[in-house]
Amino acid sequence: MIENVSGYIVMDMETNDFSVREAAERIRRKSEIREQERTGRRKRAREWARRTAVHLGNRDRSLRRVFGFGSTFEEWRNYRIDSDIDLGVEGGDWSLLMRSIPPSEFDVSIVELELQNTEFADYVRAHGEMLYERQ
Repeated sequence: MIENVSGYIVMDMETNDFSVREAAERIRRKSEIREQERTGRRKRAREWARRTAVHLGNRDRSLRRVFGFGSTFEEWRNYRIDSDIDLGVEGGDWSLLMRSIPPSEFDVSIVELELQNTEFADYVRAHGEMLYERQ
């Protein structure tokens, strides 16, 4: 058997037969592995965001709430292996919050909800996951 660079062509060199079944199985296995990687990364991203939201609240006492939104938190959205973590914040000092984000494998965007249009901010509040709320 030989396969091309993409790993999808399977050829029996003795008979020159192309095996559709073997090629399809390779594609299925690769897709399954990629999906497991995406699922695992999304789970790690959510857990990291929850811990980080609490950390940010401890660092900035003026932070009132943190919401996770976007593809990391909304199951219906397409999550890619390079998706970032979107955090919507109410209150807090944006500059201090950005400096307080711990190092990680994830890119993070902090969005000040008070500065966004009402429709977007209301969407995040209604559909995002509340990760932190000052008591």
